[in-house]
Order: sequence, then structure tokens, then C-alpha cells
Amino acid sequence: MDLKKQLMLEVAQRILAEKILCDHCLGRQFALLGYGLSNKKRGEIIKNALVLQLIDKLAENETNLRVLTNIALSGNRLARESLERKNQPVPERKENCTICKDLFTKLDFYTKKVLDKLEGEEYTTFLVGAKITPELMEREDNLRAKYQITTGESIKSEFTRELGKRIMSVTGKEPNFDQPEITILVDLQQEKITLQRRSLFIYGRYNKYIRTIPQTKWPCYECNGKGCKSCNFTGKRYQESVEELIAAPVLKITKGTCTRFHGAGREDIDALMLGSGRPFILEIREPKVRTIDLKKIERVINRKARKKVAVSRLAFSSKKQVQTLKQQAEQSQKTYRAKIELEKPKTPNEIRQVVETLKNAVIEQATPSRVLHRRANLNRRKKVFDITIKQLDPIHLLAEITGQGGLYIKELISGDGGRTKPSFSSILECEARCTELDVIKIHYKDFK
Repeated sequence: MDLKKQLMLEVAQRILAEKILCDHCLGRQFALLGYGLSNKKRGEIIKNALVLQLIDKLAENETNLRVLTNIALSGNRLARESLERKNQPVPERKENCTICKDLFTKLDFYTKKVLDKLEGEEYTTFLVGAKITPELMEREDNLRAKYQITTGESIKSEFTRELGKRIMSVTGKEPNFDQPEITILVDLQQEKITLQRRSLFIYGRYNKYIRTIPQTKWPCYECNGKGCKSCNFTGKRYQESVEELIAAPVLKITKGTCTRFHGAGREDIDALMLGSGRPFILEIREPKVRTIDLKKIERVINRKARKKVAVSRLAFSSKKQVQTLKQQAEQSQKTYRAKIELEKPKTPNEIRQVVETLKNAVIEQATPSRVLHRRANLNRRKKVFDITIKQLDPIHLLAEITGQGGLYIKELISGDGGRTKPSFSSILECEARCTELDVIKIHYKDFK
């Protein structure tokens, strides 16, 4: 017998002289000493080895008899039969495991509870988690401290693995330790099962054709979303949003609980989003249905939100792509069309000066005063890549501006009281005001 096995048997013998352990809990104390065996099988082998080693040494000391009696009381047939052949009485009853209190005999019970909970759920991968009682953890910790065991696996790992094997066997679904579609949480104290469904992510582009709705849900200022007379008890300042018009049909089909809208930037409420649309990712939380026809959903959204919002290029996405979307939104270029009104008439030469000054210019821009109540007062540097201006008459202009993501176009025009430099107003030395703004292109590559 090699030294490792000999030491394992010596420790096991010391434990079993004082404790009654089930096969799982005994085998788990030595899980790191070898592979290819379940803890239950390892525990059974250790017990059988001790029975064969000690059965003919009962007369040497009382400890050997205690070890074999405790093994027999744990339900080991070889120990019971061997002791009976030696005319050593063994109580008929089986004792509970000192550590787990026979938790592992309830695996079938928990498997049934989980399967009942999973009824009607759509998923291809899963992961099992467990909330172990503090008392159970303490019993195992005390055992390992007393016998200086450093080769054990946690009871939580073994329980979730063994339960996962049973679920996989019945359902045919595969466990996934990185991104499971559904996580099964077992509360052992309450004997309660809860499910956590991984969010479903859908990428696409949207167009906005009206100037009266925000991109995302906007809580009422008066009640902060609780509902009051000011908002007609809806909790919303605006009764519709791009997010809600897109999300409603998706929520209905996926049976999710709520959504979160991730846009590659956002346009002002009174601005249109034209061209090929703005990239977005819709996150559906706790979806019960995951297999969905995105082409059909696209048609449903476009029909129900007709003349308000349209979506295109819908594709399944991921949480990782949300981060990429946000990062690239700051760097990607955006092209705007702005109608501008000047306080004073200006000549074509003066208008050309605006183009020459702003093209390829880096703009120093503080957080606009109109959004200071909800955004931090920061200074930012954003670039204007290109600009063309058509003078409609001495005080009316039509400009196309391509700028870096995060550039505030209305303030580039007005100057915002000197908070944006340079600006149309500062160059023309008169007040300039944006009367209408449209986003006509987001220079952004779709995810493959």
C-alpha cells in the first residue's frame, strides 16, 4: 500500500472511531487525493478496506470495534455481516451521518422539486447552486480542523454536482459553468427552489420618426415613477418611449419580467433618428422563452409602432457586446442635419468662416446647462470631422455636421453661454439657435 493510501486510512480510522459518516461525507474528505471516483464510491471503498483490515483485530483494542460498529451503523453491509460473523451485536437501526444528517439520501427528493420547477421553462444549459445551512458548514469545518484534513472538497460542490448529474440525466440538458441559460438555486434550510434565468440580448437598429418621445422610459419628476396626478398615475413623464415600443412585443413573446435598453448614444426627444438607424441592444430579463423568430418580431414591432419607430437588423447578442456597444458609441462618428436661425443676417463669407473654423476642430465642451440637473458637470473634448452649411436666407441655415460620439450639436450651435467653444454663435458673433435637429447617420459597424 502506498504512503498516500495508508495515511488516508489512518485518518479515516481516527474519524470513524468517533463519528458516523455516510459514504459521501467520508469520501469527500479525501477528494483531492485522486480522481475518477465519486465521493460516495471513495467513501465506500475506504470503509470496506477498514473492515477487512480490522475485522480480525477486534481483540487488540476497543477502538477497532468502535470503528467497525460506526461503519455498520452508517449502513455498510460488509461491516454488519462481518461483525455478525464474529458474534458482535450491531443495532438494527441506521444512524444519521454526523456531518450532513443524511442530506444525500434526499437527492431524489430535490431532483423532483427542481424538475417540477423547471416545468414549462425553455433552456438548453443550466447550473445548480445551493445555499448550505451554517450549521452544516460548521460541522464539516470542525471535523477538518480536528483531524487536520486539507484534502477535502466542499459539501456544496458535491451536492450541486450530484444534483446536476440527476437533472442532466432526466432532462438531457447540459450544465454550463460560464453562462448557463438558467441557474437553479436550492435553499436547503427552506427546502425551496428558485430559478434565475440569464438575460436574453437582442441587437438591432432603430429609427425614430416623431419628435415627442424619449429613447428610454422617463420617470415623472413629481413622483419619481410612483404615480401621481401630474402623470395621470402612470409614473411616467412621457407615455411612450422608443424602448417601450420595441420592448412590449418582445416581452410578450419571451414572457420576460422587464427590459433594459442599451443604446449607442441617444438623440434628444425632439430629434429624429433617420438613415440606417441607431444601434441598440435590448436586454430581456428572466425570459421563459428563448427560441424566438426575430424576423417575425421585427415585423410585429414595425406594424405596432408604425410612423413612430421602426427596427431593423435584429440579431441575438450578448452581455459582452453591450460593453462594446457603449465603448464604440463614444468613438464612432455621427452625422446630424440641423436647421439654424441666426439673431442677425450674415453674409455667405461669414458663413464660410464657420465651416473653415469648425471643420476638423476639437471642441471644448462642458456639460450642457440644460442637462446639468441630471448629469455631472464635466469638461470634454470632442472633434468635428466635417461640416457643410447651406444658407437658405440671411438668417436661416441648413447644416450637416459629422462629429465624434458625445458631441452636443445644439450647444455647438448656440455656444451655451460660453460653455462650448468654439461655436456658431462665437464665430458669427451673434446668437445662433438650432430650431430642428435630425440624426441622419451613425457610422457604426454591426456585430457579426
